[in-house]
Amino acid sequence: MQIEKSGAAELTIIGNIKSIEDSDAIKRHIGMLAASGANSISLKIADSFSMTSSVIGFLMKLVHRDKVRLSISIRDERLFTLLQELNLVSTFNASVMKS
Repeated sequence: MQIEKSGAAELTIIGNIKSIEDSDAIKRHIGMLAASGANSISLKIADSFSMTSSVIGFLMKLVHRDKVRLSISIRDERLFTLLQELNLVSTFNASVMKS
């Protein structure tokens, strides 16, 4: 997995989110954006069909406790379906990317 900064408060995640190292990298990159004062963060998840529970928990804390507005664009519908099943689509402002 790799993470690219694709805008002032936007990250693009390429590859599958599957390991502890992936989770730590995502938390670190998003944490840097939030620490720099970003109150709205966009994530583009290009390839991943899953997301670790630690990333989901971190994003929930970011939205609910830190009051950061999150927007996630997802290419793989399996990940979108997972967020639907967890009732997190509206919390994360998740949408499916057009191919």
